[in-house]
Amino acid sequence: MKALYRMERFLDEHHIPFDLIAHPHSQTSAETARAAGVPLNRIAKGVLLDGRECQMVAMIPADQEVHLGKLGLDHGLEFSLASESSISSLFGECDPGVIPGLPNAWGVEMVWDDDLMAQPDLYLEAGDHERLLHIETRFLRELFGDAPHCHFSQPRMMHHG
Repeated sequence: MKALYRMERFLDEHHIPFDLIAHPHSQTSAETARAAGVPLNRIAKGVLLDGRECQMVAMIPADQEVHLGKLGLDHGLEFSLASESSISSLFGECDPGVIPGLPNAWGVEMVWDDDLMAQPDLYLEAGDHERLLHIETRFLRELFGDAPHCHFSQPRMMHHG
């Protein structure tokens, strides 16, 4: 709940209207989309990346995965996926392993995928497995206007094994 409070305060400070969507407990983005009855590609999924000097959250549509090579080329940096433990230590107020949809409320750098910004509205993880923040994309665009953004997601591959 603390995570949600922090995000709500952050949005209020920036005068951004939002709705809170409660849904049955879900573990994965796909379950969340089904439980909340929202399109998967409108759920912004955060992926925590470790760079040499910094950590950064990449926000991508939940039906995609991060293309690390492409992100690295665009930014001239090498990133790797952060571990669960570093996610939990960074976002201690969130449920374990959950990356909140507004990492900058924690002062964490973020980068947006352009596919998200093409949607009229977005659903952000509220830090637990039961709530989403629903925000019109135009407000987010104002809020994150200066965050770097580029196209760096790719359709999820079905992994067998």
